[in-house]
Amino acid sequence: MIKVAKEVNGTTLTLRLSGSIEETVNLDEMVGATPAEIRVDCKEITRINSVGVKGWIKYFQLLQSKNTKLTFFQCSTAIVEQINLISNFTCGGTVESIYVPFACTNCKAELIALFRTTDLNADAIQLPELKCTKCSGKAVFDDIEEEYFSFLSR
Repeated sequence: MIKVAKEVNGTTLTLRLSGSIEETVNLDEMVGATPAEIRVDCKEITRINSVGVKGWIKYFQLLQSKNTKLTFFQCSTAIVEQINLISNFTCGGTVESIYVPFACTNCKAELIALFRTTDLNADAIQLPELKCTKCSGKAVFDDIEEEYFSFLSR
């Protein structure tokens, strides 16, 4: 079940989405009236199923048709996966930042780090070395680079 928290700052609405986006999602009903700019915090979206994707696209395409400026930030790995799978998932919006999965080579802990998309070069991704927060071991990127970052070259 998805939860929506709203914060208005001038003409910008920030939506903080959390939980799972499934068949019961009705963002239009949950959000209500929208201003000319919307920022969508996707940090706590844990999952999105196929019916949830349809509801997501329907809602954001409606906003796109109204020329609403859309910015998606702190995109969880679940959202990054959908951005890569579905070419119009962001409906013309900008992806400002994404979470990137890492794994510790020593203790095998799973970690995530936030990166601004403007700091990532689609042609030659160079992620900094990270240290594990649990054991200080070396953490390495834990996905397939060509797939995880493929949306950057669109």
